[in-house]
Amino acid sequence: MNLECDAQIAATFSSRSQQVRVATEAWFSAQSYCLSCTSDRLVTSRPNAKVSDFFCPACKQTYELKSSGRVEERRIVDGAYATMIDRIESNDPPTLVLLRYVREKDSCPVPWVVDRLMAIHPVFLTRAIVEPRRPLSSTARRAGWQGCNLRIDRIPRDGRILIVDSGHVADPKDVRALYKSSNRLLAVSSDTRSWTAMVLHIVREIGRTRFTLADAYSRRMQLEETFPNNRHVNAKIRQQLQVLRDLGYLHFSGRGVYEVIG
Repeated sequence: MNLECDAQIAATFSSRSQQVRVATEAWFSAQSYCLSCTSDRLVTSRPNAKVSDFFCPACKQTYELKSSGRVEERRIVDGAYATMIDRIESNDPPTLVLLRYVREKDSCPVPWVVDRLMAIHPVFLTRAIVEPRRPLSSTARRAGWQGCNLRIDRIPRDGRILIVDSGHVADPKDVRALYKSSNRLLAVSSDTRSWTAMVLHIVREIGRTRFTLADAYSRRMQLEETFPNNRHVNAKIRQQLQVLRDLGYLHFSGRGVYEVIG
C-alpha cells in the first residue's frame, strides 16, 4: 500500500480543504479494499449520496471517509444530525473510515502522507455515539440546521480497526478477521445495540481477563452520561453482560465473576 497522496490531483484547487478532500479521496479510491469481503477494490458512490462515499461492488458494503490532519481520540465533527440518525435507523449504516494525514514537508502543503487509517465497524454506529450539536441560530444562512459529533471514545476497541497505524500497514487478512469478529453483534437488534456496545466498551476498559460484576458497576457513570433517561443502569449492565456471554465475548464463572474469552 502506497501511503502518499497524489499531489497533482489536488493542484488545481485553491482551497486547502478541497485539496485535502480531493487528494485523500483519490488515495482511498486507489488503495482501499473491502473489509467485509475479499474484494480488492471499492467504487465511488454517486454524487451527494447521504453518509456514503464508497461502496464495494461485490457485497455492497458502504464506506464513509473522513480525513483530518488532527489527532482526535474523543470525538469527531460529522454532518447533519438527522441524516446520521436516519442512516443508523435504516439498519444500513456505513463503515466509517477515519484518515489522518501528515505533510511530508512542513514547507509544502502537498503531498500528504497517510499516517493512520481506522475503520469503525457499522454495528458500533449507534445512537449512543451520535452527539447533537446546537442548531444554527435564526440569523445564520442555514438557520435551524443541526450538526452532530461522533463520540469515538464510546466505541470499544473491537470496533476501531487500524488499517494503517503510524505509517505501518496492517495485513489485510488480519484486518478482515477483526472486522468479521464484530459481525456477531448483528444478532442484536439496532434498538438495544447501543447498550450492548457500551457495556462491551466498559468491559474492555476494565482490562482484565477476569472481572466481577462490581467492576462493571464501578463504571456506571459512563453509562449514566450516555443514557441519562435510564434509571435502572445496574439492571441493564447485568442484562447486557448476559448478551455478551451469549455472543461469545464472555464466560460466566458464577458468583458475579466473568471471564473475557473473545
